[in-house]
Amino acid sequence: MADYDQQFSKQADGGIKKATEDFQPVASLRILSDMRQRTGLTNLPSADPCESLSQRIAQWVMDASPEQRALADLAIPMPPAGVHHVPGQLPVFYDFKNTDIVLDELQMAGVSVQGRLLDFGCSSGRNLAVLRRAFPNDLVLFGSDPAALSIQWLTANVPGVQADINNQMPPLPYADASFEIIIAKSIWTHFSPEACLAWFSEVKRILAPGGHFLFSTHGPHDIASRVMFDVPRPKYERFAGHEHWTRDEFLLDLISNMDENGHYFQPYKAVDHQGDLKHIKNAVTDDWGLMFMTEDYLRSMLPNGLRIIKRSIGRTGNRHDVYVVRRD
Repeated sequence: MADYDQQFSKQADGGIKKATEDFQPVASLRILSDMRQRTGLTNLPSADPCESLSQRIAQWVMDASPEQRALADLAIPMPPAGVHHVPGQLPVFYDFKNTDIVLDELQMAGVSVQGRLLDFGCSSGRNLAVLRRAFPNDLVLFGSDPAALSIQWLTANVPGVQADINNQMPPLPYADASFEIIIAKSIWTHFSPEACLAWFSEVKRILAPGGHFLFSTHGPHDIASRVMFDVPRPKYERFAGHEHWTRDEFLLDLISNMDENGHYFQPYKAVDHQGDLKHIKNAVTDDWGLMFMTEDYLRSMLPNGLRIIKRSIGRTGNRHDVYVVRRD
Protein backbone atom coordinates (compact mmCIF):
# COMPACT_ATOMS: atom_id res chain seq x y z
CA MET A 1 0.00 0.00 0.00
CA ALA A 2 2.97 2.34 0.43
CA ASP A 3 3.27 2.89 -3.33
CA TYR A 4 -0.32 4.08 -3.49
CA ASP A 5 0.20 6.38 -0.51
CA GLN A 6 3.18 7.96 -2.30
CA GLN A 7 1.39 8.22 -5.64
CA PHE A 8 -1.60 9.81 -3.95
CA SER A 9 0.58 12.47 -2.31
CA LYS A 10 2.16 13.42 -5.62
CA GLN A 11 -1.09 13.45 -7.56
CA ALA A 12 -3.10 15.38 -5.03
CA ASP A 13 -0.21 17.80 -4.32
CA GLY A 14 -0.49 17.20 -0.61
CA GLY A 15 -4.23 17.17 -0.02
CA ILE A 16 -7.23 15.09 -0.96
CA LYS A 17 -9.52 18.09 -1.38
CA LYS A 18 -7.24 20.15 -3.60
CA ALA A 19 -8.15 18.38 -6.83
CA THR A 20 -11.81 19.42 -6.69
CA GLU A 21 -11.51 22.93 -5.25
CA ASP A 22 -9.89 24.61 -8.25
CA PHE A 23 -12.62 24.96 -10.86
CA GLN A 24 -14.58 27.67 -12.59
CA PRO A 25 -18.31 27.60 -11.66
CA VAL A 26 -19.34 27.78 -15.32
CA ALA A 27 -23.02 26.88 -15.02
CA SER A 28 -23.51 28.60 -11.67
CA LEU A 29 -22.21 31.92 -13.04
CA ARG A 30 -24.47 31.73 -16.09
CA ILE A 31 -27.51 30.90 -13.96
CA LEU A 32 -26.80 33.65 -11.46
CA SER A 33 -26.27 36.19 -14.24
CA ASP A 34 -29.62 35.29 -15.80
CA MET A 35 -31.36 35.47 -12.42
CA ARG A 36 -29.95 38.96 -11.81
CA GLN A 37 -31.00 40.20 -15.24
CA ARG A 38 -34.43 38.62 -15.41
CA THR A 39 -36.02 38.14 -12.00
CA GLY A 40 -35.64 41.34 -9.99
CA LEU A 41 -34.95 39.24 -6.89
CA THR A 42 -32.86 41.06 -4.28
CA ASN A 43 -31.77 38.15 -2.10
CA LEU A 44 -29.51 36.43 -4.64
CA PRO A 45 -25.99 35.17 -3.81
CA SER A 46 -23.03 37.42 -4.56
CA ALA A 47 -21.42 37.02 -7.97
CA ASP A 48 -17.93 36.39 -6.60
CA PRO A 49 -16.68 33.68 -9.02
CA CYS A 50 -15.11 31.38 -6.47
CA GLU A 51 -15.44 27.65 -5.95
CA SER A 52 -18.16 28.09 -3.34
CA LEU A 53 -20.61 29.73 -5.75
CA SER A 54 -22.22 26.40 -6.66
CA GLN A 55 -22.77 25.70 -2.96
CA ARG A 56 -24.16 29.18 -2.37
CA ILE A 57 -26.67 28.82 -5.19
CA ALA A 58 -27.75 25.45 -3.79
CA GLN A 59 -28.19 27.11 -0.39
CA TRP A 60 -30.26 29.86 -2.01
CA VAL A 61 -32.53 27.26 -3.65
CA MET A 62 -33.01 25.55 -0.29
CA ASP A 63 -33.81 28.81 1.55
CA ALA A 64 -35.91 30.54 -1.13
CA SER A 65 -39.69 30.58 -1.07
CA PRO A 66 -41.60 28.50 -3.63
CA GLU A 67 -42.47 31.73 -5.46
CA GLN A 68 -38.83 32.81 -5.61
CA ARG A 69 -37.71 29.40 -6.87
CA ALA A 70 -40.39 29.50 -9.56
CA LEU A 71 -39.35 33.01 -10.62
CA ALA A 72 -35.72 31.87 -10.84
CA ASP A 73 -36.73 28.77 -12.83
CA LEU A 74 -35.14 26.57 -10.17
CA ALA A 75 -38.27 24.95 -8.77
CA ILE A 76 -37.75 21.25 -9.58
CA PRO A 77 -38.47 19.28 -6.37
CA MET A 78 -36.58 16.37 -4.90
CA PRO A 79 -37.75 13.04 -6.39
CA PRO A 80 -39.94 10.86 -4.18
CA ALA A 81 -38.79 7.67 -2.52
CA GLY A 82 -38.41 4.91 -5.07
CA VAL A 83 -36.88 7.17 -7.75
CA HIS A 84 -33.10 6.94 -7.82
CA HIS A 85 -31.37 10.18 -6.83
CA VAL A 86 -27.81 10.81 -5.66
CA PRO A 87 -28.08 13.43 -2.89
CA GLY A 88 -25.64 16.30 -2.55
CA GLN A 89 -24.55 18.13 0.56
CA LEU A 90 -27.82 20.06 0.63
CA PRO A 91 -31.32 18.65 0.09
CA VAL A 92 -31.92 20.27 -3.32
CA PHE A 93 -32.46 18.49 -6.62
CA TYR A 94 -29.84 20.36 -8.66
CA ASP A 95 -26.17 19.28 -8.77
CA PHE A 96 -24.53 22.65 -9.38
CA LYS A 97 -21.03 21.69 -8.20
CA ASN A 98 -20.46 18.55 -10.23
CA THR A 99 -22.02 20.10 -13.32
CA ASP A 100 -19.66 23.05 -12.90
CA ILE A 101 -16.69 20.67 -12.68
CA VAL A 102 -17.79 18.78 -15.81
CA LEU A 103 -18.16 22.02 -17.76
CA ASP A 104 -14.84 23.34 -16.50
CA GLU A 105 -13.13 20.13 -17.61
CA LEU A 106 -14.73 20.36 -21.06
CA GLN A 107 -13.76 23.99 -21.51
CA MET A 108 -10.18 23.41 -20.35
CA ALA A 109 -9.98 20.66 -22.98
CA GLY A 110 -11.02 23.20 -25.61
CA VAL A 111 -14.52 21.82 -26.05
CA SER A 112 -17.22 24.21 -27.23
CA VAL A 113 -20.28 23.60 -25.05
CA GLN A 114 -22.96 23.54 -27.71
CA GLY A 115 -24.89 21.09 -29.85
CA ARG A 116 -26.47 17.80 -28.88
CA LEU A 117 -25.42 16.52 -25.45
CA LEU A 118 -26.20 13.10 -23.93
CA ASP A 119 -25.95 12.42 -20.21
CA PHE A 120 -25.41 8.64 -20.22
CA GLY A 121 -26.50 7.19 -16.88
CA CYS A 122 -28.43 10.36 -16.08
CA SER A 123 -30.55 8.89 -13.24
CA SER A 124 -33.35 11.37 -12.47
CA GLY A 125 -31.62 14.24 -14.27
CA ARG A 126 -30.04 16.52 -11.67
CA ASN A 127 -27.09 17.42 -13.94
CA LEU A 128 -29.35 17.85 -16.97
CA ALA A 129 -31.53 20.24 -14.99
CA VAL A 130 -28.52 22.49 -14.36
CA LEU A 131 -27.39 22.28 -17.99
CA ARG A 132 -30.88 23.15 -19.20
CA ARG A 133 -30.99 26.19 -16.93
CA ALA A 134 -27.47 27.38 -17.82
CA PHE A 135 -27.45 26.71 -21.59
CA PRO A 136 -31.06 26.99 -22.78
CA ASN A 137 -30.07 28.15 -26.28
CA ASP A 138 -26.79 26.30 -26.78
CA LEU A 139 -27.51 22.67 -25.91
CA VAL A 140 -30.06 20.12 -27.09
CA LEU A 141 -30.24 17.78 -24.13
CA PHE A 142 -30.75 14.02 -23.96
CA GLY A 143 -30.61 11.61 -21.04
CA SER A 144 -30.38 7.83 -20.93
CA ASP A 145 -30.61 5.44 -18.00
CA PRO A 146 -31.76 1.83 -17.42
CA ALA A 147 -33.95 2.80 -14.44
CA ALA A 148 -37.44 3.30 -15.90
CA LEU A 149 -38.84 5.18 -12.89
CA SER A 150 -35.96 7.67 -13.04
CA ILE A 151 -36.58 8.35 -16.73
CA GLN A 152 -40.33 8.68 -16.19
CA TRP A 153 -39.79 11.15 -13.35
CA LEU A 154 -37.23 13.11 -15.38
CA THR A 155 -39.60 13.36 -18.34
CA ALA A 156 -42.40 14.65 -16.11
CA ASN A 157 -40.30 17.14 -14.12
CA VAL A 158 -37.27 18.34 -16.11
CA PRO A 159 -38.40 20.29 -19.18
CA GLY A 160 -36.36 20.49 -22.34
CA VAL A 161 -34.79 17.02 -22.12
CA GLN A 162 -35.47 13.94 -24.24
CA ALA A 163 -34.99 11.01 -21.87
CA ASP A 164 -34.79 7.35 -22.90
CA ILE A 165 -34.59 4.01 -21.12
CA ASN A 166 -31.64 1.84 -22.12
CA ASN A 167 -30.68 -1.75 -21.38
CA GLN A 168 -27.70 -2.71 -19.25
CA MET A 169 -25.74 -3.52 -22.41
CA PRO A 170 -25.72 -1.76 -25.82
CA PRO A 171 -27.16 -0.57 -28.11
CA LEU A 172 -28.64 2.83 -27.26
CA PRO A 173 -31.70 4.09 -29.18
CA TYR A 174 -29.75 6.71 -31.17
CA ALA A 175 -28.44 6.92 -34.71
CA ASP A 176 -24.76 6.93 -35.57
CA ALA A 177 -22.93 10.23 -34.91
CA SER A 178 -25.87 11.70 -32.96
CA PHE A 179 -24.02 13.76 -30.33
CA GLU A 180 -21.37 16.45 -30.11
CA ILE A 181 -20.90 15.83 -26.36
CA ILE A 182 -21.49 12.76 -24.18
CA ILE A 183 -20.95 12.79 -20.41
CA ALA A 184 -20.95 9.78 -18.09
CA LYS A 185 -20.10 10.63 -14.49
CA SER A 186 -19.55 7.68 -12.14
CA ILE A 187 -20.54 5.05 -14.72
CA TRP A 188 -17.21 3.55 -15.85
CA THR A 189 -16.46 3.31 -12.13
CA HIS A 190 -18.94 0.41 -12.05
CA PHE A 191 -18.68 -1.45 -15.39
CA SER A 192 -16.95 -4.80 -15.75
CA PRO A 193 -14.11 -4.94 -18.32
CA GLU A 194 -16.50 -6.52 -20.82
CA ALA A 195 -19.09 -3.80 -20.26
CA CYS A 196 -16.40 -1.10 -20.48
CA LEU A 197 -15.36 -2.37 -23.90
CA ALA A 198 -18.91 -2.72 -25.18
CA TRP A 199 -19.95 0.74 -24.05
CA PHE A 200 -16.78 2.42 -25.35
CA SER A 201 -17.63 1.00 -28.77
CA GLU A 202 -21.21 2.25 -28.45
CA VAL A 203 -20.02 5.71 -27.44
CA LYS A 204 -17.81 5.83 -30.52
CA ARG A 205 -20.80 4.85 -32.68
CA ILE A 206 -23.11 7.61 -31.45
CA LEU A 207 -20.45 10.33 -31.04
CA ALA A 208 -20.09 12.66 -34.01
CA PRO A 209 -16.65 13.06 -35.62
CA GLY A 210 -14.89 15.83 -33.70
CA GLY A 211 -17.21 15.21 -30.73
CA HIS A 212 -16.10 14.76 -27.13
CA PHE A 213 -16.82 12.24 -24.39
CA LEU A 214 -16.22 12.97 -20.68
CA PHE A 215 -16.29 10.18 -18.10
CA SER A 216 -14.84 9.31 -14.69
CA THR A 217 -12.96 6.30 -13.31
CA HIS A 218 -11.58 4.96 -10.05
CA GLY A 219 -7.79 5.22 -10.24
CA PRO A 220 -4.79 5.16 -7.86
CA HIS A 221 -5.96 8.40 -6.21
CA ASP A 222 -9.23 6.74 -5.25
CA ILE A 223 -7.42 3.69 -3.90
CA ALA A 224 -5.17 5.88 -1.76
CA SER A 225 -8.25 7.65 -0.38
CA ARG A 226 -9.66 4.30 0.72
CA VAL A 227 -6.34 3.22 2.24
CA MET A 228 -5.41 6.46 4.00
CA PHE A 229 -8.79 7.92 4.95
CA ASP A 230 -11.25 5.01 4.69
CA VAL A 231 -13.28 7.13 2.24
CA PRO A 232 -15.59 5.94 0.84
CA ARG A 233 -16.67 3.19 3.19
CA PRO A 234 -18.88 0.75 1.25
CA LYS A 235 -20.16 -2.48 2.70
CA TYR A 236 -17.44 -4.66 1.22
CA GLU A 237 -19.21 -7.86 2.16
CA ARG A 238 -21.81 -7.04 -0.50
CA PHE A 239 -19.30 -7.64 -3.30
CA ALA A 240 -18.59 -10.97 -4.99
CA GLY A 241 -15.26 -12.75 -4.91
CA HIS A 242 -15.11 -13.67 -1.23
CA GLU A 243 -17.53 -15.16 1.30
CA HIS A 244 -16.89 -12.48 3.94
CA TRP A 245 -14.85 -9.55 2.66
CA THR A 246 -13.28 -7.22 5.19
CA ARG A 247 -12.01 -3.80 4.23
CA ASP A 248 -8.34 -4.79 4.46
CA GLU A 249 -8.83 -8.07 2.56
CA PHE A 250 -10.67 -6.23 -0.20
CA LEU A 251 -8.03 -3.48 -0.49
CA LEU A 252 -5.12 -5.93 -0.49
CA ASP A 253 -6.78 -7.92 -3.27
CA LEU A 254 -7.54 -4.70 -5.15
CA ILE A 255 -3.96 -3.40 -4.98
CA SER A 256 -2.45 -6.76 -5.89
CA ASN A 257 -4.61 -7.03 -9.01
CA MET A 258 -4.09 -3.39 -10.00
CA ASP A 259 -0.32 -3.87 -9.82
CA GLU A 260 -0.46 -7.06 -11.86
CA ASN A 261 -3.27 -6.37 -14.34
CA GLY A 262 -3.88 -2.61 -14.37
CA HIS A 263 -7.50 -3.04 -13.33
CA TYR A 264 -9.77 -4.64 -10.74
CA PHE A 265 -13.48 -5.47 -10.87
CA GLN A 266 -15.83 -6.98 -8.31
CA PRO A 267 -19.56 -7.23 -9.06
CA TYR A 268 -22.25 -6.92 -6.44
CA LYS A 269 -23.50 -10.20 -5.00
CA ALA A 270 -27.16 -9.21 -5.31
CA VAL A 271 -29.22 -6.56 -7.08
CA ASP A 272 -30.58 -5.16 -3.80
CA HIS A 273 -27.05 -4.38 -2.60
CA GLN A 274 -26.76 -1.37 -4.93
CA GLY A 275 -29.08 1.61 -5.27
CA ASP A 276 -28.88 1.82 -9.07
CA LEU A 277 -29.51 -1.83 -9.85
CA LYS A 278 -32.58 -2.32 -7.69
CA HIS A 279 -34.47 0.25 -9.77
CA ILE A 280 -33.75 -1.54 -13.07
CA LYS A 281 -36.15 -4.10 -14.52
CA ASN A 282 -34.60 -7.56 -14.89
CA ALA A 283 -31.25 -6.24 -13.63
CA VAL A 284 -28.24 -8.53 -13.30
CA THR A 285 -25.05 -7.95 -11.32
CA ASP A 286 -22.58 -9.65 -13.69
CA ASP A 287 -21.25 -6.39 -15.19
CA TRP A 288 -21.96 -3.86 -12.42
CA GLY A 289 -19.95 -3.43 -9.23
CA LEU A 290 -16.69 -1.61 -8.42
CA MET A 291 -14.19 -1.07 -11.24
CA PHE A 292 -10.70 0.41 -10.85
CA MET A 293 -8.24 1.03 -13.68
CA THR A 294 -4.94 2.64 -14.54
CA GLU A 295 -4.58 5.06 -17.44
CA ASP A 296 -2.58 2.49 -19.41
CA TYR A 297 -5.32 -0.11 -19.04
CA LEU A 298 -7.93 2.44 -20.07
CA ARG A 299 -5.96 3.31 -23.19
CA SER A 300 -5.80 -0.38 -24.10
CA MET A 301 -9.61 -0.55 -24.10
CA LEU A 302 -10.36 2.51 -26.22
CA PRO A 303 -11.37 1.66 -29.79
CA ASN A 304 -9.44 3.19 -32.67
CA GLY A 305 -10.70 6.68 -33.33
CA LEU A 306 -11.22 7.64 -29.66
CA ARG A 307 -8.27 9.62 -28.27
CA ILE A 308 -7.68 10.94 -24.74
CA ILE A 309 -7.06 14.69 -24.85
CA LYS A 310 -7.27 15.47 -21.13
CA ARG A 311 -7.01 13.66 -17.81
CA SER A 312 -7.58 15.18 -14.36
CA ILE A 313 -6.74 13.17 -11.24
CA GLY A 314 -9.13 13.00 -8.28
CA ARG A 315 -11.41 15.56 -9.93
CA THR A 316 -14.93 14.60 -8.88
CA GLY A 317 -16.03 13.41 -5.48
CA ASN A 318 -12.44 14.18 -4.36
CA ARG A 319 -11.52 10.77 -5.80
CA HIS A 320 -12.55 10.08 -9.40
CA ASP A 321 -10.22 10.66 -12.32
CA VAL A 322 -11.88 12.51 -15.20
CA TYR A 323 -11.02 11.88 -18.85
CA VAL A 324 -12.04 13.83 -21.93
CA VAL A 325 -11.87 11.79 -25.12
CA ARG A 326 -12.21 13.07 -28.69
CA ARG A 327 -13.54 11.14 -31.65
CA ASP A 328 -11.24 11.76 -34.63
